[in-house]
Amino acid sequence: MKREFVSNFRVSKALFTALHSKIASCLAPKHMRGLSSQDKLAATLKFLAQGSYQQGVGIDFTVAIGQSTFSDIFHETLCALEKEIGNEDTLEMTEGEKTAARRYFYEKSEIPGVVMCVDGTHIRITAPKQNKESFYNRKGFYSMNAMMLYDHRKLIRFVNAKFHGSHHDSFVYSNSPYSIVFWTIHIIKNM
Repeated sequence: MKREFVSNFRVSKALFTALHSKIASCLAPKHMRGLSSQDKLAATLKFLAQGSYQQGVGIDFTVAIGQSTFSDIFHETLCALEKEIGNEDTLEMTEGEKTAARRYFYEKSEIPGVVMCVDGTHIRITAPKQNKESFYNRKGFYSMNAMMLYDHRKLIRFVNAKFHGSHHDSFVYSNSPYSIVFWTIHIIKNM
């Protein structure tokens, strides 16, 4: 059951609950039968995890929402997340966190010294009116290429969703302001 939850939303139930407690007051239902703040967060995370409305939110029996309604709540939820936790991303780790991360990642992969992971995902979008080709990705659809850095607890340390779908993950990482910070904190400092 835990694995299914993480597979659907890319966060643990504990992290979902923590996120919800921080943004619930910003996501009050608009009317009596409106979607709850939990439903709004679940739909947003499901979309971000799946990268598509049709594959995730649109056909999901637990969070079935029309596309126009979803567009509104997606924007509302992202704004609430940015407002409440947007300034919390940090690549700084205590020595204890680094030790725990190295141990965790070594047990999983047998690669020594890993303190964080980076993952890129393509978030499907409608073809824009201008610069269409820069949004068309190698997978054959229009998208934004989003990158996340996260630690051994699946705590998101940094998110960057500013690049067009045609950009490769390595380009997104290399051109992110946090790549230099990450190297300075975790690589150069430890040489």
